[in-house]
Amino acid sequence: MSEASTLSRYYDRLALWSRVAGLLGRDGGLGALTVHRALADPRTGGRPTTRRVHDLLRAQLPVRRPLVVLDAGCGYGGTMLDLARDIDGRFHGLTLSRRQAEIGRRAARRRGLAARVDLECRSYDAPPDAPVDAILAIESLAHSADPAASVAALARLLRPGGRLLVVDDMPEPAAAASPDLAVFKRGWRCPVLWSRADYAAAFERLGLALVVDQDLSAALRLRGDAAIARLVRLNRLAHRLVAHDGWRMVMDSHLGGLALERLHRRGLMRYRLLAGERR
Repeated sequence: MSEASTLSRYYDRLALWSRVAGLLGRDGGLGALTVHRALADPRTGGRPTTRRVHDLLRAQLPVRRPLVVLDAGCGYGGTMLDLARDIDGRFHGLTLSRRQAEIGRRAARRRGLAARVDLECRSYDAPPDAPVDAILAIESLAHSADPAASVAALARLLRPGGRLLVVDDMPEPAAAASPDLAVFKRGWRCPVLWSRADYAAAFERLGLALVVDQDLSAALRLRGDAAIARLVRLNRLAHRLVAHDGWRMVMDSHLGGLALERLHRRGLMRYRLLAGERR
C-alpha cells in the first residue's frame, strides 16, 4: 500500500472515530471542524481554543483582497470556514480523506459558503495548477514522506508577495535521541519530520523569504507527567483488549500524541508558525 493510501486510511479512521467520540460526549474535532492544536486564547481569558491558530494565520495573510487561498491538508475545512467569515476571497482545501472532504463540504453548504469554500480529495504533492496568494499547511507537512518535494510543489503556486504559512511541531536537535520521537512519528504517521532549520533552508532554495518565525509553544496547555503516564497505561490496555486494526490505529495515534506532549514538556519539540514569502 502506498504512503498516500495509508495516510488516507489513517485520516478516514480518525474521522470515523471522531463521530463515535461525539456520541460518547467527546468532541474529537468535529465540533469546530478542526483537528489541529488548541492554544491559549487571549479572547477567552487564556482558555485554549482551536480558533487561536486561525487568528494568528489571519494576521499573517497578504493584505490584498480578494485572496485565493489553498489549504494543504485541510482536514474538515474548519480553518477555511472560519477565515472566510471575514476575509473576501476563495478557499480551496486538499485532504486525502474522503470522509473529511464530505463533512467539510456539507458544513460549507450549511453556512452558505459553498461558493467560496470547497474541499477536494487530493494530495498536496500534486496540487491544482493555479496561482494562489496564500497556502496554509497546519500540522500537515509533518505527514509528508518527502517534505522537500511537497514544499516545492506548493511554493511554485505562489504569486509574488504570496505566503506559505506552516504551523507544525518541529523537533529540536536533541530530540533525535529520545524514544518518544519514534513513538510520535509512528503514531501520527510522520515518516520524516522537518525542523525549523530544514524549513528555513528549503525556503531559501525556493526563493521564499522567511518573514515570520513565531514559537507558539508557550501557548500549549500540556498535561503533567503523572497524567500522561496514566493515559499511556490506559491506552496500552485498550490496545490489548480490542483486536481490530482500525481501533489499534486510533490508539497508536493517541499514544503518539502523549509522546508528543512529553517531547514538548522536555523542550525537545517546538510548535512554530513559519511564513515564507515569494520574493
